Amino acid sequence: MRFNHLYNKLLHENEYQGQHQPGESDYAAPANDLTKLYPDDVYGPKALVYYGSGTADTRSMDRKALKILHSLRDKPDAEVTIYRAIPDDIKDDQINSGDWVTITKDYAISHGEGRLKGEYKILQKTVKAKDIYTDADSFQEFGYRPKK
Repeated sequence: MRFNHLYNKLLHENEYQGQHQPGESDYAAPANDLTKLYPDDVYGPKALVYYGSGTADTRSMDRKALKILHSLRDKPDAEVTIYRAIPDDIKDDQINSGDWVTITKDYAISHGEGRLKGEYKILQKTVKAKDIYTDADSFQEFGYRPKK
């Protein structure tokens, strides 16, 4: 009986993490150098047009994220605030290595309202730009993998 309770607890805590995990830092681009995966024009004036999500719902969030990312260019030790939406009932109130995170609070809120059905809390943490990585599918989603 105790095993079933523990199993269900772990299943619930892992459920909110999603099916896929952030890419390893060797196969992704740190926030301070997007050119490891994107062409150089990701830092140009048309980056939002070329690489943004293209949906009206996320365009303003992408614009905010891109402004942050441009400010981090070539500054691996620059500080950036990351956010993560987690279910209300999760006791671990910290962002952990390997978690998906975002650099815009609005995106974390939209994740909480949608995927977590409004039953969420937002965690935030200030980290170094070199410790968050994108796999170049969104300006919003990063894996948090701090260097040791």
